[in-house]
Amino acid sequence: MELSQEELAFFSNMFADKSTPEQTEESGHALSIKSEIPSNLYQVFEQSKLTLLAEISHYQLWFPLEMTIENGEFKPVLGTPEIVDIQNGERSWRGGDFVNVELQDQKGKAHDLLSLSSTGIAFRVSDRRSLKRILNEKSLCISLPNEEQVALEFEAVRVERDVVAAKIAKVQRGRARLRKFLFNLHRNENQQLYQGLQS
Repeated sequence: MELSQEELAFFSNMFADKSTPEQTEESGHALSIKSEIPSNLYQVFEQSKLTLLAEISHYQLWFPLEMTIENGEFKPVLGTPEIVDIQNGERSWRGGDFVNVELQDQKGKAHDLLSLSSTGIAFRVSDRRSLKRILNEKSLCISLPNEEQVALEFEAVRVERDVVAAKIAKVQRGRARLRKFLFNLHRNENQQLYQGLQS
């Protein structure tokens, strides 16, 4: 989607950073509007046409942005961001400390979730006899806290003994829930980065 110069100026003014250059350097925060979504994030955002980019330390937070009109005025609506770690080559941030999260295969058998992002997953198979079946089924279900579920299809990238590293080929159900869970996890693990920002 191409934006006119007038539209870009409108967004720039709406989200203008009021801090001084010294404050920006100290906090490591920056804010900008992007009308193009990076190709590596395109599948994650599905139908979003605009994004708001916030840079915090070595993380980029890509917020889906929608504009609604209320009482004749534009009103921006931000979605839950996708977090990109730019320190390790621009990839979706991976969480690895999970509480009250359960990973199950199609037969309902539980496995150990080792790492998770919007684009990838690593897990340890609890029973090596199930490994071949799981790799053929290519389908998993993640039970998040509050009984929310994410169903996904995966493509194995690497298998070492009982550990599978895979890319997420398709989120069948719960993509927004997954992104929200990862964002909350990132915010809890990196509280110092979010100090001074409005929630």
